[in-house]
Amino acid sequence: MSEPFLPIEAVIPERNIIVISPHYDDFLFFLGGYVVELKERGLLPAKRFRIVNVFSRSNYLAHTGSGNFDASLDRQKLATGKRLLEDLNCIDELLGPFNYGYELLGEHECFTRGKQLANSEMEFPHGMYGDFTEQDHGIFARMVARTKEWAALPDTALVFPLAYKEHIDHFIVREAALEAAKELGGEAKAAFYFQEDKPYGGIATVEEAARIEAWVESNRLEKRAYRHHPGTVVELAFKHYASQVDEVYRTGVLNRAVILSTQYGTETPCDQLYRFRY
Repeated sequence: MSEPFLPIEAVIPERNIIVISPHYDDFLFFLGGYVVELKERGLLPAKRFRIVNVFSRSNYLAHTGSGNFDASLDRQKLATGKRLLEDLNCIDELLGPFNYGYELLGEHECFTRGKQLANSEMEFPHGMYGDFTEQDHGIFARMVARTKEWAALPDTALVFPLAYKEHIDHFIVREAALEAAKELGGEAKAAFYFQEDKPYGGIATVEEAARIEAWVESNRLEKRAYRHHPGTVVELAFKHYASQVDEVYRTGVLNRAVILSTQYGTETPCDQLYRFRY
């Protein structure tokens, strides 16, 4: 294995892994490669996964244009039902049916909150603190409180998005996690991790990537690189998330793998996550 890689068992040493997934496809794009590497090395049974889907009331379906601004109950039933079953089927293939916990928090996704599209090849709304509405502040406060509860769990890794390109839903979850970690300090029993979110990381501009690097450095996060399986992640995405993906997803996942392999000087693809240090 190339020198920059940690052994996969050392990347997240905690037995219990709670992945705070903003949306229905984010577990795959966060930790899909990590899970595949665990499986290849026969180490997956040593981990217990729990996926917490934050913004589970969705009205988003790719390529439906103005339909994504229809926040009616019927539209949410249609989108949420499709996306939930797609997510469960994908995670079943990754982790095995009935081998994980799955929780819906019931927050309203960005488009149900009236957010507008960013100027990007992907369909998502950009947003940071200055863009928060009263509704966003409420979600943020609830996420801080929830994160503090999860942080009391021993031998547990909490995995949050790094929020490349500042998708506002990812940004809220990231910043709430950081706020909770700082408020708790050494009292937290769980470890806090921030995972590079795809496909955003692979299509980020130089300025957007620089903002992430500055955020990582200012919060003293420790980088942990590991062997990645971007081709498998793309294959699973297009197999399971028919209501979500288009070609920019393939581009983003594969591009980020190339960027990181070049950065680390490795022949095989790699990914990285970041651990918060108190």
